[in-house]
Amino acid sequence: MKLDTLEAVQLGGTTQWIRVRGTDAANPVLLLIQQGPGLPMLNDASRFDRLLGLEEDFTVVYWDQRGCGRSLRRPQDRTDISTERMVADTISLLELLHDRYHRHTYVAGFSFGATVGAYAAAQRPDLVATLVAVGMDIDGTAAGNAAYHFALDTARERGNRRAIRQLEAIGPPPHLDGKQFATRVRWATTFGGVSTNETYGSLVRGLLASLIRSSDYSAGDVLRTVRGVTATQAALLPELASMDLVRDLPRIDVPVIMAQGRHDHVAPGDAAQRYFDALTAPSKQLVWFENSAHTPQLEEPERFRNLLMSARARQLATA
Repeated sequence: MKLDTLEAVQLGGTTQWIRVRGTDAANPVLLLIQQGPGLPMLNDASRFDRLLGLEEDFTVVYWDQRGCGRSLRRPQDRTDISTERMVADTISLLELLHDRYHRHTYVAGFSFGATVGAYAAAQRPDLVATLVAVGMDIDGTAAGNAAYHFALDTARERGNRRAIRQLEAIGPPPHLDGKQFATRVRWATTFGGVSTNETYGSLVRGLLASLIRSSDYSAGDVLRTVRGVTATQAALLPELASMDLVRDLPRIDVPVIMAQGRHDHVAPGDAAQRYFDALTAPSKQLVWFENSAHTPQLEEPERFRNLLMSARARQLATA
């Protein structure tokens, strides 16, 4: 690895952290925007390198966004969390990368990170080579209903009385309270709606283990990261619940690739199909991952890497 640097950057009046990794600084730049909201990204550098090997062909930028991970070190960096501010931060980071590397950046966003990346690409297409949107949050109403009814129906099929009791207690969406949202997420995840081979408990244990193993986080960072997930989600719940990209983001003037897990019960496939059909873009693809839920980059990593490499090849061929 010829390039592997951790650095603080000033975005939107806050200090945020990126790690830049690659074998050749002349390679195309790829910005990864983590899912969540509220989940960190720096801790995933080793796993992404192991599963995807992106650093061989891209200069990869891992980023702990506002309200996430290492970027929570100062009290003033924990405030003013909104979709608008996170999009503005993304544009600022894309400007920084353009000034540094003198080329457009590939943006791969996951879940809510894909939504943030889409808004940024729509506002500043001059900074983005291609948008790869994985399990994108598109329709808040559809997502809430899909996750809730999937969890409740599965609980009833399996006779899981604890899950039935908790899910019936919160009632159907919208879930604007943090505890309600957490209950829905916990059971939808445990029943395979996020990853086909993970439960809520295994994902939480994996997150903690990756934070502890990572040299980018102190013990205090780990504690702040865990607390920050809940705080960030609570701040964004009203926006998530009312989100409708078909209505609010009908045009993106960069090539768009949407990657969608067939078994995704968090960002449902019918919403992805609706948005794809309505979206105006120079080129667009909707790629279905038949053996994945919400995380095809981890569940089918070889195919996801091939998708990114195809996007890279197409862009370089037209440059």
